Amino acid sequence: MQEKKSHTALIISLVLLVILALAAFWYFFMNKPTTSSTTGTDTTGSGFSPFGRPGSGQQGSTGTTGSNTGNTPTEVKIPTLRLLSATPIGGYGASTTASTTIVHWIDRGRGNILEARGDTLTISTLSNTLLPRTYESVWNKSISGFIGSILADDNDTLSTVFATLIPHATTTTSAPFELRGKSLPDGIVAYAASPKKDKIFFFIIKNGRGVGYTAPLGGGSATQIFSTPITEVNVEWPEENTIAITTKGTADQNGFLYFVNPKTGVWKKVIGSLPGLSTRVSHDAKHILLSVTGSGNSVLTSIYSVGSSTATDAVIHTLADKCVWGNFYKNSVYCAVPYKPVSGVYPDDWYKGLLSTVDKIWEVNAATGEVHLVSSVFEEAKTSIDAYNLSLDDKDNFLYFMNKNNLSFWSLDLVASGGK
Repeated sequence: MQEKKSHTALIISLVLLVILALAAFWYFFMNKPTTSSTTGTDTTGSGFSPFGRPGSGQQGSTGTTGSNTGNTPTEVKIPTLRLLSATPIGGYGASTTASTTIVHWIDRGRGNILEARGDTLTISTLSNTLLPRTYESVWNKSISGFIGSILADDNDTLSTVFATLIPHATTTTSAPFELRGKSLPDGIVAYAASPKKDKIFFFIIKNGRGVGYTAPLGGGSATQIFSTPITEVNVEWPEENTIAITTKGTADQNGFLYFVNPKTGVWKKVIGSLPGLSTRVSHDAKHILLSVTGSGNSVLTSIYSVGSSTATDAVIHTLADKCVWGNFYKNSVYCAVPYKPVSGVYPDDWYKGLLSTVDKIWEVNAATGEVHLVSSVFEEAKTSIDAYNLSLDDKDNFLYFMNKNNLSFWSLDLVASGGK
């Protein structure tokens, strides 16, 4: 009887152990809380701008870039003042798309074409076709082609080419594009793109005279529009019906600014004669920022109203060569202004590289006369910047410039810096 009871107890114990084991298995492995997953959805409600910009006055902006695996996008901080190229460049062009601003430039040493975007820190090499010693360029609207000046090995002879980015037929190359182009006529000393960037004006020395031509920027036959005894000029094409021609400035000679109609070739004197004259014309051709040599070889800077033929003090003091007018905000002109005056003969010593300035970026409104500081680039960059070759994208979101000290290339986010 005792043996039967023991056998029954053993069976009951085994049954209880099995029940406990099943209960433990269910608790630890089957009873997990369900989780909801999101794919590509921001559940925090924070979101981001396609430009990746915080509000005005923020020190930087944000964008997205791929992680090391290339699968997970991560947020990055885009510097307000950004060094795009530490090595010398040979000119650049910028364009604003629906989502961001894109800039292309030429590496002056090797001749590669590179690209930067306003919403990522990535610098892309677009073309491995080498076009070395390109020291300046003017780009078309889509920044897919440019007119460029190439310096020969003798460092004295210039040739001018038109080049276009063409997609590679295969994907085996390390760069997606190649450069194809053609040489332009000899003797070109100055050129400028039209406001729509679909045409080019170029100035040639022929038989001791200056001859002006217009042509499609993408290639095509050129049309002569004038011939003049003037040979030393700087040129702009600020407004569709206005080509601006300024005699090259020097402290010991008086200079002139002329407007030329690109359709008729008719000249009109606008300013002159003034010593050391250099100019920048607004994109509606209503205002001119001009600099001249003042007493004691100082620089005097003014804003001239074409309609009223009057000039007012610009408050800032800098060379017009260090300024650019807004494309979108046509009354605004941005200038690199020396932090402290540097003694010298202006503009000659600056052109020759005998003096260098340490600059801040200022904005002047030609309509209201208001002036405000946009950026102390020297303090932000922690290096001396003598800014020149300034330009803006279509919407005036970014100011681009080169540093004359080392030909490096920079961008300044005007939204983040409070410059617009």
